[in-house]
Amino acid sequence: MSNFAELMTIKEASKWASEYLRRNITASNISYLIQYGRVRKIGNNSETRVKKIDLLKYYDSYIGKKEHKWKQKLGNDLNWALSFDQYKEKDTTKHVHRLHPYKGKFIPQLVEYFLDEHTDSFKQKVYFHKNDIILDPFCGSGTTLVQANELGINAIGIDISKFNTQITNTKIGKYDFVELKNEIRNITHRYAEFIHNSNSVLFEKKLLNELAEFNNRYFPTPDFKYEVRNKEIDEWKYGREKEKEFYSIF
Repeated sequence: MSNFAELMTIKEASKWASEYLRRNITASNISYLIQYGRVRKIGNNSETRVKKIDLLKYYDSYIGKKEHKWKQKLGNDLNWALSFDQYKEKDTTKHVHRLHPYKGKFIPQLVEYFLDEHTDSFKQKVYFHKNDIILDPFCGSGTTLVQANELGINAIGIDISKFNTQITNTKIGKYDFVELKNEIRNITHRYAEFIHNSNSVLFEKKLLNELAEFNNRYFPTPDFKYEVRNKEIDEWKYGREKEKEFYSIF
């Protein structure tokens, strides 16, 4: 019988979670769960452990629930493959898609699904081929145009927002990399000079040191986040009390 109260190292937890979920769960994934209070950290940094039962509760809390919830709302014929919930944030914001935040954009995987030449039970026909032309009359931050370029498809984008078109053109533009490298070096040098000559730097350093000391004392991560998540602490009430204390110090 498996002992769910047993403690595991991060590496052991990674291996167990990969087997349990039948997909790759890295040590970094487990560290993320600890850092953001999803599971409780046991021990110090050199001997960090987690409880198997905590991992089990966390993974079981969401596996399949999103799909079930949305199918209840929209019907069982909902194609859950189009949720792309298997992708991580680093995948859905790959290369230039991370260039600037944009609230209304969709993920590149959704565009790829409809633009590429694969078919499945839902997409039973190929709609676009290389050298075709796509018109996106509401191109937003340019996701469709970028993915079309990747697939060798020509694309035209239109948007009422000048700022949106600037983001898009920046993403799909052609650049002289030597000139770009020189410009980055110039900006970095000017920024370093500004930081060196700025009187605000010493103040910011002192403030950050005070904040770090205060936060480590009253908001120890990840214990605090774990206790908040499990409603062992009233985050709003506790935070307001400590905020008043910090104001009196600084």
